[in-house]
Amino acid sequence: MASAPAVEKIDIDCDKFKPQAAEKGQPADDIVGLRHGMTEEQVRGVLLCKNPNYAINASKNSASLPSGGQMSRVDLNADTGLDKVNVWLLGPQGGERVVHIDRTVEYAAGKELPIANITQELSGKYGTFDVAAYGNQRSGWIVRSRGGERITDSNTSYSECRSHSLRTDKVVPCLHAISYEFVPNPQNPALASRFNVGITSFAMTDQMVAAARDHNAKAVEQAEENAQKEKLEL
Repeated sequence: MASAPAVEKIDIDCDKFKPQAAEKGQPADDIVGLRHGMTEEQVRGVLLCKNPNYAINASKNSASLPSGGQMSRVDLNADTGLDKVNVWLLGPQGGERVVHIDRTVEYAAGKELPIANITQELSGKYGTFDVAAYGNQRSGWIVRSRGGERITDSNTSYSECRSHSLRTDKVVPCLHAISYEFVPNPQNPALASRFNVGITSFAMTDQMVAAARDHNAKAVEQAEENAQKEKLEL
């Protein structure tokens, strides 16, 4: 069956939106050129320059600060129907930055790829994963300490950091967590019907919590100055 025409390309200045990657010699920590610390505008630009077929939607919410108050959270989703990218951004209003990226690729019937090939590509980019299997799914994790060293399941902080949960209630003792997960084809388990790869930056989450806290503190200072200038008439 012939494919339908693709979505018309959006007019966008792709020279302005370049994919990002870790510095040379540092472990890879991006997904399709999306990296922690990017703005929502940068995310949209990089995604649309990569594939104009992405349908992008975003919702704005809030997340609690450990000392009280709230910070802004943006959940952005880009979807072609077979290629889905989710991005979480945190920070003060208007200053949100990327703290999490995950991507799920589903394969149309007859176009599945061998799991071994995908695993090789993932390991080639991110390094060797701690591998686990449950049911018909297969997964792997890479967890690094705040100093960037690899930690394993024998480390006491491993279970806390082996997660993509958004933790704004405390400082997590790790730099980031990277994971993958495969769902094999039921008829041929050597092929992947879909796979997911995700990265959560705990360090950037901490930076955004601090930025939001400072933003709120400055707002209080400004309000106090205004109150001194404009006395209440009680």
